[in-house]
Amino acid sequence: MELQISLLAKLAAVDAQLDELHDELGDLPAEVKKHELIVRERTVGVEQTQLALRDLEDRRGNAHVSLQELTDKEQRLTDQQFQVKNNREFDAITHELEHIRQQRATFDEIIRTSGVREENLQGTLAQQQASLAEAAAVLKDKEAELEALSGDQNEELRAYIALRLRLIAQIDDTLEAEYERIRTFHREAAVPLRRSSCSGCYSAVPSQRVMEMKYNRDKLYTCESCGRILFPEDLTVDVESLMEG
Repeated sequence: MELQISLLAKLAAVDAQLDELHDELGDLPAEVKKHELIVRERTVGVEQTQLALRDLEDRRGNAHVSLQELTDKEQRLTDQQFQVKNNREFDAITHELEHIRQQRATFDEIIRTSGVREENLQGTLAQQQASLAEAAAVLKDKEAELEALSGDQNEELRAYIALRLRLIAQIDDTLEAEYERIRTFHREAAVPLRRSSCSGCYSAVPSQRVMEMKYNRDKLYTCESCGRILFPEDLTVDVESLMEG
């Protein structure tokens, strides 16, 4: 049966390749999410401005209808004013006509100012739509870049993951758990000796321990400084050969 330390060395080599593949994606996933949020926010801005324009058009349309109704009513009251029988009726009509004129002034102001308001909103909408289009284009580019990288990686990732699973199946559960625990602190959980030093943190390893590791390979050794699993330098793995095997 293959030595556990040898299997751990191979697992570390495979994990290094998997980490490298994930690193190639870099910040792209986060960049895509960030630009998705920007597009959503700018879309909401466009929709709010479009809603404001529709509301403005409704108000202006209602103002025109109300203004026409008031004009018709004013004409009728003006005609009646010359047919009254006493001053009381004349004063009542006069008072109502004054109220109508005030209402007409209000609707006239709504119609007058709506033009300026609409022009401002249309300008804002044009800017928002241009900004949205720009953000959508950036998002599309980021998504395409991420898809291209992910697509290139898929086959390789599957191969490394399958190899990793085969190795884990041969490793003692306790050792695997310890390896994964160390991985939470150091990406390289198992590292080779380099000139009697830990190649993870470069701390010197006592000569006696180096000799023990060389001749007692059925025992697990860790770096006293960083806690990484150590294995002899001659167990360094050629990942390509491992994949071919």
